[in-house]
Amino acid sequence: MATSSPYPSMPLPFIMTDDSGRFHINKDTAQVLGRIEKPLVVVAIAGKYRTGKSFLMNRLAAEEVNPVLNRHKMHAFVTKRSEGQSSRNHTEEADEEEFADVRSMVKCWSMRVDGQFEQKQPKARSALPKPLQTREIGVSSTMSGFSLGNTVQSHTKGIWIWPVRHPRDERKCLLLLDTEGLGDVEKANEEHDIWLFVMAVLLSNILVYNTVGTLDHSGLEQLLYVKDMAQYVQARVGSRKDNPKNLDKYFPSLIICVRDFTLTLKLNGSPCTADDYMEHCFKIRKPENQRGREDENKSFNKERDIMCHYFKKRKCFMFPMPVNSEDLSKLENIPDRDLKPDFLKVANEFTSHIHQEVKYKNIDGVILTGQLFLQVAELYVAAQRSGDMVCIENTRVQVVQLANLQAVEDAKELYLRKMEVIEVQFPLKISQLHRHHEGCMDKALDLFYSHAVLDQEHKHEKELMEHMKTTFLKLGTQNKQRSQETCRIRLKKLYCLVDETYQGFMQPGGFRKYQAMMKKIEEDYYKTTGLGDEMETMYKEFLEQKKESGNAILIVDKTLTSFQQQDMEIAEYIQQVYASDQDAHG
Repeated sequence: MATSSPYPSMPLPFIMTDDSGRFHINKDTAQVLGRIEKPLVVVAIAGKYRTGKSFLMNRLAAEEVNPVLNRHKMHAFVTKRSEGQSSRNHTEEADEEEFADVRSMVKCWSMRVDGQFEQKQPKARSALPKPLQTREIGVSSTMSGFSLGNTVQSHTKGIWIWPVRHPRDERKCLLLLDTEGLGDVEKANEEHDIWLFVMAVLLSNILVYNTVGTLDHSGLEQLLYVKDMAQYVQARVGSRKDNPKNLDKYFPSLIICVRDFTLTLKLNGSPCTADDYMEHCFKIRKPENQRGREDENKSFNKERDIMCHYFKKRKCFMFPMPVNSEDLSKLENIPDRDLKPDFLKVANEFTSHIHQEVKYKNIDGVILTGQLFLQVAELYVAAQRSGDMVCIENTRVQVVQLANLQAVEDAKELYLRKMEVIEVQFPLKISQLHRHHEGCMDKALDLFYSHAVLDQEHKHEKELMEHMKTTFLKLGTQNKQRSQETCRIRLKKLYCLVDETYQGFMQPGGFRKYQAMMKKIEEDYYKTTGLGDEMETMYKEFLEQKKESGNAILIVDKTLTSFQQQDMEIAEYIQQVYASDQDAHG
């Protein structure tokens, strides 16, 4: 794992299109994705080209680049302070923690006498990050987040991604997908657009559909690609005749953004919400209104029925004009303070709604991290390149396999890391090593169980258990060898005095001295701690090795003692004979 942040400072090209219209994944971007270990919340945006999709995505990139949101946060905090209130748990620590969240804003804002905040800099930045450099062909050489264009040509090519820190939850990664504008006349055919739409739908758990003006047939034109999804996607292997509605559980929640909306939100003369307006546009036509237009209305109702079935969770935001029409081409460089308040209000509601999304991107319960998301994207791209259908079941199987393999590897790494802590303490009693092994094994299994998915036959669990068992046995062998080595060193050191005194044992009574010293060695040896389980075995081996030396000392001792006894007997005999002579000649 790289030590640097896994989050790039700019959007990256992800799924690109070659000259023949086939998709391919950018290898450099794939490496960036592979380093993201957090679960993903994936937001994709699709819609007709030149409708300002990239502008919305840039507002999602990071809350700290949005001066309006930060201004509200600062104002709320300062109000608490001025009223003598402490935040959260009413502790100074919590208060300071909240203040740290707005400290960086102070440099950019000041409070007027009327209590409102305004930016200090004469050139206030917009909601977009600082200009970013890129050398990718086909885009501007200087980018502010996702590239915005001001011509009639589609500016984003393929699908670009931007993984950023989730502004509301550090446990997640917010992955933004900006798709090439649909309906571009420069593209080869409509199938290219449908595949882009398929990718956006299948890769995201929130789909933002961007359109301009109203939700009439023209406004919903690209969203109606859903009716063709069953021609490109199948739920199960070998089921080309799948009921299209079997795919609905794999669909993301839908957010419709209607840009430059100038009408009054009313239905049947009464005020309505943006969601009411959307549901009205999604309603099927009643039979009594179909006279003379039965075929047309039948097609209309079928399309609405499919959209409502696929996108069960849906919401709508109606964006008024952000600036005067003559300034739209400069939207990228316009600071928030110069955008119309009504537009900012909706934009901030839109941003807040998406940032509050709690659902992770998953396939049949398999939560996707960066590496798993990349695996899924590669499978989808391979299907597009080969002209096959995307198979969700096959994707799930492969993702499950990858997720479980990764869970096994992570658990193995944790087990080894924990076992290395005690390895430096070798030699140990086998009971100590076994207790530590069981503790490490429990932690490794907990990690595995928290990340493994659908391991119904316990295949990967068994693999992990076998690995830990093998590792434990190997460490047990190393511990035994370390115990043997440590015992040998200790016995050799204790025996040094015997070696030095060896010649001193070669005399009558030397064997008793030798036994006394060996007894002292035994006492000191068994008082020694940290020798491990081989202590007894190695002492027996030591005695066996020194048996010959001890026997030699004993033989010499007995021989010399025998000679000494003979000498004493001869001397005694001579003394007796001498005494007898003295008496005889008395």
